[in-house]
Amino acid sequence: MSEAVSPQVDAFLTPGTLLKAAREKLDLSEREVADRLHLMPGYPAIIERDDYQTLRHPAFARGYVKAYGKLVGVDEKRLLDAFDQLRASEVTPEPRKARTPPQLQHTGLGVFVGLLLLGLLIAVIWWWRAVPEAVPQSPAPAGPMADPAGAYPTTGER
Repeated sequence: MSEAVSPQVDAFLTPGTLLKAAREKLDLSEREVADRLHLMPGYPAIIERDDYQTLRHPAFARGYVKAYGKLVGVDEKRLLDAFDQLRASEVTPEPRKARTPPQLQHTGLGVFVGLLLLGLLIAVIWWWRAVPEAVPQSPAPAGPMADPAGAYPTTGER
């Protein structure tokens, strides 16, 4: 009769319950387990609840369970079989549908207008620098004493 009950009891054992029982048997706290395995402080409790989606990196859950089992002395094969059964029985979410990302802006017209404005700006600057100033010049002082530049009168002595 105990043989008939044993497989039924094993079906309800999850990796978390196996690990928690082994941890409590060794009188370890969750914090000690986290420190020894170099895990975040809340990870042992999450693993013991079998809430692997809550982990920061749920893809590493199997490795966390394996390392935890090795630390507390749980049979690795039995533990990983229970983990795989639990993961297989979970409802898998629908895979995301591949979508093309929405185009945020139409760059063709924007680039054309930007280049046109840049070209116009360059042409205006080039024209402004090429055209001589149309400011009338004051007449230069006439006479032998005038400086050729017309700025300073000379005294005639050198």
